[in-house]
Amino acid sequence: MNRRELFSSLARSGRRESMTVPTDRLVLVGAEQHTGPLTLADVHHIIRRLGVGATVAQANAFVGKTADEVVESLLGPNETQHPDPPGAWVDAATENPLGADLQTRNAIESSWYANHASLSGWWVRQLARDLTATEKLVLFWSNHWTTEFSFDETVSIPQTLYRQMKVLRTNRMGDLRDLALEMTVDNAMVWYLGGHFNQVGKPNENYARELMELFLTGIGWYTEGDVREAARVLTGWRASRYNDEPAPQGIYETWFDAAAHDTGAKTVLGVTIPGRTKDNNTAFQVKMEEVYELIKIIVRQRPEAVSRFIAEKFYRFYVYSSPVDGDAEFISDVARIFREADFNIRALMKAIFTSAHFFDAANRGVQIKTPLEFVCGLERQLGVNVPTAAEWLTRMDQTVLDPPTVAGWPGYRSWISTNTYPVRRQLASDMLSKVMSNANLYNLFSSFDTSSKDAFLDAVLTHFLPVPVSQARRENYLTILSQTERQLNYTWAQVAGNEEAAARALRDVLGAIFRAPDFQLC
Repeated sequence: MNRRELFSSLARSGRRESMTVPTDRLVLVGAEQHTGPLTLADVHHIIRRLGVGATVAQANAFVGKTADEVVESLLGPNETQHPDPPGAWVDAATENPLGADLQTRNAIESSWYANHASLSGWWVRQLARDLTATEKLVLFWSNHWTTEFSFDETVSIPQTLYRQMKVLRTNRMGDLRDLALEMTVDNAMVWYLGGHFNQVGKPNENYARELMELFLTGIGWYTEGDVREAARVLTGWRASRYNDEPAPQGIYETWFDAAAHDTGAKTVLGVTIPGRTKDNNTAFQVKMEEVYELIKIIVRQRPEAVSRFIAEKFYRFYVYSSPVDGDAEFISDVARIFREADFNIRALMKAIFTSAHFFDAANRGVQIKTPLEFVCGLERQLGVNVPTAAEWLTRMDQTVLDPPTVAGWPGYRSWISTNTYPVRRQLASDMLSKVMSNANLYNLFSSFDTSSKDAFLDAVLTHFLPVPVSQARRENYLTILSQTERQLNYTWAQVAGNEEAAARALRDVLGAIFRAPDFQLC
């Protein structure tokens, strides 16, 4: 059963079935660059993957440019401009629920819940509005260096998650080692993986293990001894969260407790980090000479593993979730480019997204949209906001900034189930019937080529679907458009010139397109 048959089966029977991944996928294997000007379909493909989609005007503006030009534009400058925060609460101190009476504790946790909802809704807006790759890249990294939110005192609270997003946004396209350093001493991460309790004589190995296994090398490239020694390197970092706790660097900032740091020499992957005395046991010195050195050792001693691990992570997220043997050479090629660029993330992304492999027909319409891509893509394609978007996302099993485990969301097939598929269809239907006015629909209608019914349909299909439809389906959609002409006794030109008629025609044809299984793909 292929991907499209899976969706047809779900639509017919309501059953969840397994999907067979093709092992004979024919695709260009190397990292050779795409040459020639991009078509409208090419432009939509790259914007759907690097971002969440484009308006008609945005897509048309890129037609005829080269892949390199479009990718440079979408990646944007390396410098970071952070959006305005979601509210004053991001800097407001919070009480400590530990030891508080039940009423106070409930009030504190209710404020966390409200602030998480505020942060979630705010970030969905950023992702939906951002034509560049920035916020999608923040999403990628937040599912790599994962931190869960939960309404209790053991997991990171919204104020720290907001700051973590700023760390990810700032370091999203630079040196992988710099990103790893800043995430290692990030407040939310220090809490989430037990770094706050990591101290000399009582090392907590959680983050040391995940740094290698989940964040840099993958499984099998280190020993248990390496984990123990790395944990010693990471002793002494503390995270401020509550107004009754020490906060020498400011509320919600990480700080260094010199007395809790193991000052002895440590050996990781065969390389020794020298010990230190109390005279050079400062936050800056330990951060740069031990923590940063640990990360550099991992990358230096395991360059092939790190480059391959990160390259494949990008590939699965942005290109194809279940790479097969035919994709291995391409992943190896871009991993090599990543190494040769000294682990510069922007260089890796350019190698992927300017390649002929990325634009190959075999890589179009093969990714199941994540709930965030589905919801934010609807906003971008339709030109109107999705009301209560974060609530819809939770119903689709992607609560924003709260992945299920430290490994992140499993993704791909797991996004579609008998519970989530009907929710997706309901949202798409509601957008047409309850959210979009005739004026909204007419504005969207008029943005397409309306010179003829055929030209209009082709533009609509390219805008909303990832691959061309069969001739039979195209004829069916033309029939839907023709019904408006017949029922109103209008010519196509009259339909195109009348707001109510045009809105009706577009609503009907989009309703049929949104019900199609491949609308769930990108």
